Amino acid sequence: MKVTLIGQSTLLIEMSGISLMTDPWWGQWENIRAVPIGLDPERLERLDLMLVSHNHIDHWSDPAIRLAKRLGSSVIGSKKAAGRARKHGLKNVVSLSPGQSCQHSPLVITAVPADHPFASDAVGFVVKGEKIFYFSGDTRYTPALRRALTDFQPDVAMLQVAASTYPFIGRDGMDLDDAARLVKDIRPTVVVPMHFQVKGKVIEIERLRAWKVDAQLVIPEPGRPCEI
Repeated sequence: MKVTLIGQSTLLIEMSGISLMTDPWWGQWENIRAVPIGLDPERLERLDLMLVSHNHIDHWSDPAIRLAKRLGSSVIGSKKAAGRARKHGLKNVVSLSPGQSCQHSPLVITAVPADHPFASDAVGFVVKGEKIFYFSGDTRYTPALRRALTDFQPDVAMLQVAASTYPFIGRDGMDLDDAARLVKDIRPTVVVPMHFQVKGKVIEIERLRAWKVDAQLVIPEPGRPCEI
């Protein structure tokens, strides 16, 4: 399994002969990006699948939709993310709600709960192939998420680790403490932190390296593939 961090929650993952991308964002709202993009996705010549957790500006973009159209990529996403893809003319689109699954052979993709106060249709994904990985998207820690993930026992957990805090609402996702708590619950072998590279939600690499977590910690360098 090869993982390349493009930026924020956008990861290029190669597993079981499939090339897929999570929460593909570039080319729009770049002014909120705090760390330069790791590689230019427009130069990709193959991308089989895009997984989109929710329809927010740093997770799903029109340039990504155009790339999916050019390369014939399938899209699996939340209700609103899938609706946006169809509105722009994409044909191979599947909408998933928590508990629903679909197959992109040889992978099986299952949507799991995500608690996002500003995206009621948000989901995370568990992908089963040569390994099982969990991609959190944006979510707060909840008992429902913990219960859903213990059924899968993922090998790799790709977790949001930085969030904003709002009056009356609290955090809009997981911070390092919440993510560590989830890791302790689901016990993956490897943890990949993400969603810490936009303005207001930046975590320095030194702090990430000092993060105490009950798993092997892999911190991808933007644009540089790492084997897991």
